[in-house]
Amino acid sequence: MRTGDFAGMNNIFPNEEWEPAQPASDTELWRYIDFTQFVSILENDALWFSRAAGFFDSYEGALPPGKLRKIAKGVSDRVSDPENFVRAFYDALRYSTYISCWHEASEETASMWQVYQQKGKEVAIKTTASQFLSALDSNYDIVSGQVEYIDYSNSPDITVNRISPFFFKRESFEPESEFRAVISNFEPPDGTPVNENFVDKVARESSPGKAVTVESSALIQEVYVSPVAGGWLEALIGDVLDTYGLESVPVHPSSLNKDPFK
Repeated sequence: MRTGDFAGMNNIFPNEEWEPAQPASDTELWRYIDFTQFVSILENDALWFSRAAGFFDSYEGALPPGKLRKIAKGVSDRVSDPENFVRAFYDALRYSTYISCWHEASEETASMWQVYQQKGKEVAIKTTASQFLSALDSNYDIVSGQVEYIDYSNSPDITVNRISPFFFKRESFEPESEFRAVISNFEPPDGTPVNENFVDKVARESSPGKAVTVESSALIQEVYVSPVAGGWLEALIGDVLDTYGLESVPVHPSSLNKDPFK
């Protein structure tokens, strides 16, 4: 079976009406990044959206087993191995879906710092849901909202289109309290055989990420510095913000370093 010969694409991607849950407009969002990523946002007025296939979570974009079987049943009269056929499309979808992930919290989160410090990420940008959306270039077709945490083993019958699988994660990830923005550019390569090489072809033809135009002055409301970083980084970030005309943006040392005995 080749993609150009397959007339049941709507069976694989039902395109059901669905929108992710939305936080209140004043919900605070945090993005933990390294210093070079911080400078890149300012220098390029762009926010990097990473390809979903490169994420740590192996379930990224996956369907619960029951939903997979239900969709596969809808194409069983056209293909010999419907479950693997559908699975290949959703696997390929991960290579042309791009995501920017943020953490919802009213203050710094020690567990987030612990995770990201190990990766050299010692800067946290703080914004709000409304500021985040207003800062993004409206020319991009971006869907944003809160991630829902589900028990995949119980095969919940989630609503499915080309975006929705990326707003569901396993319950073990719930501490992330994630808000994300998602771009999907998936178009199956016309005439490509849907076999073991199909996903590889989509992967080769997709980019590792997308730089999405953003208004830095609207996005960056405050900046926090890792509790393990020295005061030199706080001063350096202040100097960089001055250079890019954002001298009014507050830069804070981590509140986790406060000494309750002094």
